Amino acid sequence: MKKCILTWCLLLCAMLAGGTEQHIDSTRLMIDSLMRELQEMKLKEMVMQEALAKNGETLRQDSIRKAEQKRYIDSLRNETPGIPLVVNHDTLFYVYASLGGEDPAHRVENVQKKILQIGKSLTLTTDSMHIFESEYTADIMNGELVIMSISDLDGLWHGMSRIDLAKNNMKIISEEIDKLHAEYGLKAKLQGLGWAVFLVVVQIVFFVLTARFIRHLRSKIAHGFNGKIHPLAIKGYELLNVRQSKRILLLLTRVLQGILVIVQLIISLPLLFSIFPETEKFTWNMVNYVWTPLRDIALSVVFYFPNMVKIIVIIYVVHWLLKAIRHIADEIEAGNLKIEGFYQDWAEPTYHIIRIFVVAFTVVVIWPWLPGSESGIFKGVSIFVAALFSLGSTTTIGNLISGIIITYMRPFVVGDYVRIDHREGVVIEKNAFITRLQDIKGNIVTVPNNSILSQHTVNYTAALRHGEGSIVHSDFTFTYVVEREIIEKYLLEAAGRCTMLLKEPAPFVLITALEDFYTRYEINAYTRETERLYAVYSELHHHIVDVFREHKLNPTSSHFVSVKENKDY
Repeated sequence: MKKCILTWCLLLCAMLAGGTEQHIDSTRLMIDSLMRELQEMKLKEMVMQEALAKNGETLRQDSIRKAEQKRYIDSLRNETPGIPLVVNHDTLFYVYASLGGEDPAHRVENVQKKILQIGKSLTLTTDSMHIFESEYTADIMNGELVIMSISDLDGLWHGMSRIDLAKNNMKIISEEIDKLHAEYGLKAKLQGLGWAVFLVVVQIVFFVLTARFIRHLRSKIAHGFNGKIHPLAIKGYELLNVRQSKRILLLLTRVLQGILVIVQLIISLPLLFSIFPETEKFTWNMVNYVWTPLRDIALSVVFYFPNMVKIIVIIYVVHWLLKAIRHIADEIEAGNLKIEGFYQDWAEPTYHIIRIFVVAFTVVVIWPWLPGSESGIFKGVSIFVAALFSLGSTTTIGNLISGIIITYMRPFVVGDYVRIDHREGVVIEKNAFITRLQDIKGNIVTVPNNSILSQHTVNYTAALRHGEGSIVHSDFTFTYVVEREIIEKYLLEAAGRCTMLLKEPAPFVLITALEDFYTRYEINAYTRETERLYAVYSELHHHIVDVFREHKLNPTSSHFVSVKENKDY
């Protein structure tokens, strides 16, 4: 309607103006242009109204969404503790929400690293701390470094806007950075360096004083404290003379010096490391290295005391029991106590056998009360030692058992002259594992007990105890041409000249073999010089050679000589 009225008004004006048809056309074109502009304005008005309607709906929806988020966060705040930001043992604030793909734990870790990095720098200007607000976050910055970004969700968790929360957190972070800088800054480092130099100098002075004190003490000991060091004697027996006492005291001064140095280091090193915050943790480690073992040992001793008393009582009783057994063994060995069928030389080995069993039984009894006996390591070591002993001591155990058997079989005693296999000598020692002989040349021969049982043994001394003595013998061969009576006569004559052979029982000759070309004779004679058999044989052979040569016979190869002398053969 308005369009038509406006059009007619324009046409009327044109007619009144008396314009031509050309003017009317131009007027119509102008009217069409104005109409198009009017339509565009109406379209823009409609678009703006629609946009305003949409923005109002969006704002309404945002406010509803934020209210819902606030109610949800209020319900979660009682259940979700949040991740604390802890710097230098101080809890600054808590972080609840994730940001940019980082969970609260990683956000806290990154912020902590940046605060420590800035606070521990040698130089610091806290004036460079500021907040940069972007479209979605408020960033707490130190110069160009972003320390922490705070979102709207962070603000909702704390019940404030993100910019207010950023200001609050920036204040807390600035104060913590100032504390760190006061502790780690250049001024603190210079002060710590000064204290460190002072402690080192003091420790060097103490080292020098300790060394001088030890030198002075050693000098006093070397001079005998002006004659105050005396020999250490108990009931007239001198355990230590003056020289030995001085050596022991000098050794103790070295131990004392080491202890003093260690004590000084235990005190000074923790103080030195505690000066700088970076090394302070080493102080507690060093203290724990010393204190923890001492504390554990003290507690172990306190808790172990009842078992220790039991072990001491058992060991005390066993000690006196063994002393009583030792006394009985000494009485039997001395002949003061006689037991039928029990020889005196059995007393010592029997005591040792009983002592082994008593000690083994005692160890079995006190084993459960030993510290650490229930631990796996203790059991493993015990099994290892037992296996090592059983696998590596087969020969030793065999010798021990053989020694016990030899002791109670009594094939010989100390002082007997014996032959074991091809070894001859006087028994000078016999124990559980070996037997020692001294041969005719004075050499000491050690024979394992295990080999004695597997070889034949001849006891020459035992023959003296049970008869007229031992028989010595020697073989000689002569051809059948030489008459038997002549050979026997010469052999008996040679035996009669020997001073170490007995005249009663009288020597005798045996024919031990009839060979193809000669006869084998054996001269036998008794002797009591069993410990000098080599000398006895030497004397016998000496006289046999002399007698045969006196009668023109060669005993070395008598059958050959005899054949030569009788050429008919």
